[in-house]
Amino acid sequence: MSMKAVWLGVAALSGAALAVPASGQPTPVPQARAEAIFAERCKECHDPAMERAPSRQELAARKPEEIVAAMTTGPMTPIAEGLTPEEKQALAVWLTSH
Repeated sequence: MSMKAVWLGVAALSGAALAVPASGQPTPVPQARAEAIFAERCKECHDPAMERAPSRQELAARKPEEIVAAMTTGPMTPIAEGLTPEEKQALAVWLTSH
C-alpha cells in the first residue's frame, strides 16, 4: 500500500480532510488553524491552567515533540482525536513559539 493511500485512509477514518497536492506531501497547516485548534480544544484547561494541566506558559517552554507525543500517545490523545499529524505538529509549533 502506498503512503498516499495510508494517509487518505487515516484521514477518512478520522473524519479529517487531508489535501495532498501533486507533490504527494500533505498541505501545511496555517498557524491561524493551530490557534483555532487551541481555542477549540485546549484553552479551557490550559489558559488558565486547571487542576493538573500545565499552563499555556508551561507548554510554551516544552519542545514541540513533547506536545505532539502528548496528543499522539499520551494523556491528550482523546482530546486530539480527529486531528491530523500536521495539525498536531502545527499546534505544537504554535504553542512553543508564543
